[in-house]
This record gives sequence, structure tokens and C-alpha cells, in this order.
Amino acid sequence: MKIKVKLYTILKKYGKDMVDKDKNMSIPSNLTLKGLMSRLEIPKKMGKVLLVNGFPQDIEYELHEGDEVKILSFIGGG
Repeated sequence: MKIKVKLYTILKKYGKDMVDKDKNMSIPSNLTLKGLMSRLEIPKKMGKVLLVNGFPQDIEYELHEGDEVKILSFIGGG
């Protein structure tokens, strides 16, 4: 199944070979956001916000055909 994945800020470097130029990605059925993070090789310890179709979702959320996932990292400053 296909989903759209948009990575922001320092996360843009992950999953380059898995997400096409239109931000589409093929994934297996029953994949969770946790599984997606693993496939994209985004470190678990990295602070991030996960939005699916514009709404925050838990890491155990199961993805569906056509979902749009936005992954943003926390940016700190001083």
C-alpha cells in the first residue's frame, strides 16, 4: 500500500531511497508509525512529532492506504 511521507528539518536525510520525489512510499499492510520510524532508520532517541492526516498520533497508530505522515523534529535553541 502507498502512503505519503514528509520529513522536515534534520529528518530529511532519513529514508531517501524509500520515499520518491512525490513523497510517496510503499509499505506493507498493518505497519505502525513505530514500524515506519524503524524502516526510515530514524533514531528512537530523537525527539519528534508524528502527524497523520494533520493530527497527532501515537507511535502504535496503524497506517492506512493514502495516509499522509508528517514527521517533525524538536528544535532547541538557547
